[in-house]
Amino acid sequence: MVVTALAVGIGVLTTTPPRPAPVDPLAARLTAADTTAMTVRRVPFCGEVDDATAAAALGGPVTARTAWQPGDRVAVSGRVKDIADEYGCSWATASGARARAWVFAPPVTPERAAELATAKPTAGCTPASRMPAYGAPTSALTCGDRTVVRGLFGDAWLTCELTSHDLDLVGRWCLAVARAAG
Repeated sequence: MVVTALAVGIGVLTTTPPRPAPVDPLAARLTAADTTAMTVRRVPFCGEVDDATAAAALGGPVTARTAWQPGDRVAVSGRVKDIADEYGCSWATASGARARAWVFAPPVTPERAAELATAKPTAGCTPASRMPAYGAPTSALTCGDRTVVRGLFGDAWLTCELTSHDLDLVGRWCLAVARAAG
C-alpha cells in the first residue's frame, strides 16, 4: 500500500504541468502591430484596461484611477476643468507618473483627423517623429515629461499619454489601450 501511494504521488508530481509564467501586459510592441487596420469603439473602455497594465507602463503601483465620459466635468490640467466630450481614464502612481487615454465620443472624419494630426503643437510640445503608426493618420508629441500619441481608428480619434520619453514603452502602452478600446 505504501509503495502504491508513493508511486501515485511521484506520478502526480511529474505529470502536473508547471504554472505558466505571468503574462507581461505590455509584451506586444507597437512596431509589430498594424494599427492602421484596427478599429476602436467610441464607448467607455476603461474597464478593459486593468491596473496591472497601467502599473507596468508607469513602472510602479497605481495609487489613483479616474474615468470620465461625455458631460462629466474633468480636470484638463492643473486647476483647469472642462466638460468632457470623450470617454477617458487616467492612472497615477505615488510619484506622480501618469498614464491616460481617451477617445472622442463624436465620430471623426479622415479630413478632420488629418487636421488634428498636422495641427501646430501646443507650447512646450515637439513632434515625436520616430513613433510608429497609431491608426491613420498618427500624431505623436513629447510635452514636458510625457509623450502623447493620437490617431484615427475607423471613425474614432484615440489618444494615449504616458509620463515617459521611452517611445518603445509608450508604444506598448498605447497598443494595449487601442486593443482594450477595440
